[in-house]
Amino acid sequence: NSFIGPDLYNQLFTVHGTTMVFLFAVPMGTALGIYFVPLMIGARNLAFPRLNAYGYWVYLIGGCFMYAGLFTNTGPDGGWFAYPPLTGPEFSPGKRMDVWAQTVTFTEIAALVASVELIVTIFKSRAPGMSLHRMPLFVWAMLVTAFMIMFSMPWVATGSQFLAADRLVATHFFNPAEGGDPLLWQPLFWFFGHPEVYIIFLPALGIVSELVQTFTRREIVGYSLVV
Repeated sequence: NSFIGPDLYNQLFTVHGTTMVFLFAVPMGTALGIYFVPLMIGARNLAFPRLNAYGYWVYLIGGCFMYAGLFTNTGPDGGWFAYPPLTGPEFSPGKRMDVWAQTVTFTEIAALVASVELIVTIFKSRAPGMSLHRMPLFVWAMLVTAFMIMFSMPWVATGSQFLAADRLVATHFFNPAEGGDPLLWQPLFWFFGHPEVYIIFLPALGIVSELVQTFTRREIVGYSLVV
């Protein structure tokens, strides 16, 4: 009970959850896709290499920003799910949750960049003869994952910007006293949070599918899609 104290515990709890969800789980899956998909479909490179570099640096800066806050005792302390009104200006004064909101915004931008890269590369940069029905299952898994990122990540990025605006410029998206509603956070966050489970799961499923059919020398899909 006295090893780290409640304040540091809240920071470690929040930074750990944010790291696992926003800085590891999604970036790990998309990174595997960015590396392997061009090789598996015969593309010379990703569709937009400079955009890909931009996404990497945005991700890195966002992560370093959060850990700099932790090491200077200003790390976020409202939980990785950041429910208002706990994370609003009334109950979380200071800059801690501002750090969280900015970090999440940066990581979501990076995830959206990766999804655009994967979708455009898969549809427009396949080698001659690499039709859609001939693509490996891992590529299909990354294509579905990329579309899920496109439809889910903007929600939490919007929510984090609403939270930052409430804290920094005195808007009232989550303040019921001024016409806002703290329950607005829940659909914004969980429109991302539930697809997030499958965004993590599908790349792993694609990897397992490739391993199984390679080492068993059997096709996963037993029926041809060509009529």
